[in-house]
Amino acid sequence: MSVNTNSPPSSRKTRKVRAIDPAQLGLFDAIIPAPRKEAPQPAAIAPPPLVRRQSRAACLEKPRVVTIEDMPDYPLDLQQAVDRMLADLGAGNNLMTYRAIKDCFGISRATVARRVKEGLVPGVRMANGRVLDDGPVRRFDRTQLRWLLLAVRFAKRRE
Repeated sequence: MSVNTNSPPSSRKTRKVRAIDPAQLGLFDAIIPAPRKEAPQPAAIAPPPLVRRQSRAACLEKPRVVTIEDMPDYPLDLQQAVDRMLADLGAGNNLMTYRAIKDCFGISRATVARRVKEGLVPGVRMANGRVLDDGPVRRFDRTQLRWLLLAVRFAKRRE
């Protein structure tokens, strides 16, 4: 059998013979732990009962429509002033969007949205403190516009 001397030393088939040292035989043996004795479990303990929470749908209130009976009482002079403003507006504007209210009365969309959310405008559907959409564009009729103007003017008067 000939050994190839041109190949690197790692590819040579050489074998070292290790002598078995009797002093190291027990060093790497696996240690088997003694089995632990567990305390007996009392059989009378039952698992805690499952607490079921109500579903979110069960907690939600049904949509309601804000009515004129829900509106607060405003002073008579304020009501007369708002009625005059609506009379001056003319009969052409029956439904008004946020932009038309801003152009005619100078009330921002944010203020209108706050008053609607506070429940100060009748005819708006609400559920769980949120205003529900009534179409792609919210339009206010004259009755809603009257109560909106009353709410805004009354808040300005209180400041």
